[in-house]
Amino acid sequence: MPAEADAIEREKWLSAGSEITTMLLQGLPEDEVLEHIVTVAREIAHADAAALILPGLKNELIVEIVRGWGTEDILGLAMPHDGVAWTALRTGMPKNIPSLADAKAIAVPEMRKYGPALYAPMGTSEKPVGVLVLLRKVGQESFIAKDMERASTFADQAALALVVSEARQTQDMGKLVEERERIARDLHDLAIQQLFATGMQLEVVRRRAARGLDKAGLIAILDEALDNIDNSVREIRSIVHSLRDPDAATGLVERLRREASLARTGLGFAPSLVIMLDDRAIGALDQDEQVIDGLVSKHLTDDVLAVCREGLANAARHAQAQSVAVRVTVTTPAMSHDGIGRVDVEVEDDGIGLQFVSGRKSGTWNISARARQYGGEYSLENSPTGHGALLKWNAPLKSARLEEQEAISSHHAEIGGSELPDEWKFSH
Repeated sequence: MPAEADAIEREKWLSAGSEITTMLLQGLPEDEVLEHIVTVAREIAHADAAALILPGLKNELIVEIVRGWGTEDILGLAMPHDGVAWTALRTGMPKNIPSLADAKAIAVPEMRKYGPALYAPMGTSEKPVGVLVLLRKVGQESFIAKDMERASTFADQAALALVVSEARQTQDMGKLVEERERIARDLHDLAIQQLFATGMQLEVVRRRAARGLDKAGLIAILDEALDNIDNSVREIRSIVHSLRDPDAATGLVERLRREASLARTGLGFAPSLVIMLDDRAIGALDQDEQVIDGLVSKHLTDDVLAVCREGLANAARHAQAQSVAVRVTVTTPAMSHDGIGRVDVEVEDDGIGLQFVSGRKSGTWNISARARQYGGEYSLENSPTGHGALLKWNAPLKSARLEEQEAISSHHAEIGGSELPDEWKFSH
């Protein structure tokens, strides 16, 4: 093989290994990733067929995924424990067979239709993942040492990515268990205990009513019981909301960083992100991060994230840009001229600008609406640099008390204007 072609093929194997890691980091299903491993390995190795042999039930190695010529006959086959696949998996060493058709030790008849074969174990003897098998028709050119080396390296990369993905899933499962335990504690310590106490109060009412005691005393107990039920409803609603919105306990700075990272896929590059508190930039693990999270309310945080997301999406769809900058500045009440404070958002790109894009402003009406609800401002214009567009958005900070009042108003509206359904109310 000429040197140039050899270098291209080596680069293809390396790129394929990196692509597997990227797919797993993006959260694609493992089955889809395994199928991609078989497909891309077959193409790069110029094999007529490829298969992935994975551990199954009862300590078996099963041909789980196949691609290419004649593979319908080998799908689902169990490999003998003294065969080539098991040997490669146990030892962690690849195997190059000149011809399965002529090999005496091949105990699976369906495999004898193939000639040259390459068995590349995935993982190690301590942590086996499976075996990647590349197959060619009888009479085709045998695999050479370079093929075995590169396919083996690719298999190791893929196995490492799968092991890391499995570890991350295990970690996520541990977090899920912890979250369930937290929810159970919250329900027990807050809602259930409060409802239990309310039940005891109502039992007192029943006993006093049976003895014909004073009406005023009974009404007072009922009022307190109704307040407790209302508080319990609030607690349960809060817990349910935290389940529906996993970002409910995550602050603005962390969510902005996450949003910028996710935008890489659509843009093709990572946008720059600068977060400012008054006149200073926020770095990693900065105490000012907590200050920002304390100043910006939950509802305003959601809107700031939505504005940044829309700005980045517009840049990805229309701008044809080489770079995008996101700038978020939080001005504290002490540093603002009105004593309220504000949040400013800018999303700027170096693309083709607004005048060359038909409908560039479409889809941004909701950004304007998000500004208006706070009494803020929004604009989308060509960048003053002469290249690209600049989105500007701002809103005043809201106090935690005002946000709580809005949440209460929303709660009233959802259940018909009262803290409890009418049928739970007593006239008094």
